Amino acid sequence: MFTVYFSHATTTPFQPGLRQLVEAALVDSGAERTGLEAEVRLNDGALLYLFGEDENEGMLAEYPVLTPTVAEALFAILSRTNSFLLGDLRGAALVRLSGVVGEPRAPLIFAPQITEFESADDLLELLKQIHESREDSEPASRPTPAPAARRPSKPGPGSFILDLLFGKAV
Repeated sequence: MFTVYFSHATTTPFQPGLRQLVEAALVDSGAERTGLEAEVRLNDGALLYLFGEDENEGMLAEYPVLTPTVAEALFAILSRTNSFLLGDLRGAALVRLSGVVGEPRAPLIFAPQITEFESADDLLELLKQIHESREDSEPASRPTPAPAARRPSKPGPGSFILDLLFGKAV
């Protein structure tokens, strides 16, 4: 599951109304709520999960697979809400739609370089780069240690009799 974070800008409208902007963006991109909590189905069947649409500081989106329709839906949300998209919580990858003004409302740990994009296709390419950089920065998985050699168990009391009864060599 991939996660991206929205950091609303100082120019993003506050509640009430922010959730309506998100819902309008979903309609713009041909997406619909499935009825399950946070789940949105896009017109190609891809899934997107949205959390925190009512939060004034930001929200997050998760998706199992990055598809062009996922990028289109995220683009529509960013366009409607005038928000920034963070590739991770540290804010190391911060992107925004060209022409968006304002600063992120929530303070960021790092002062990242802001990358601008103009279309859903541009956003798709940026998200692919973010995914690749995440994979590069994750520590290589360590090989699973081999199981310890099993020591023969010490015979318990009465095992001699059981061995005799069940035909084990004594």
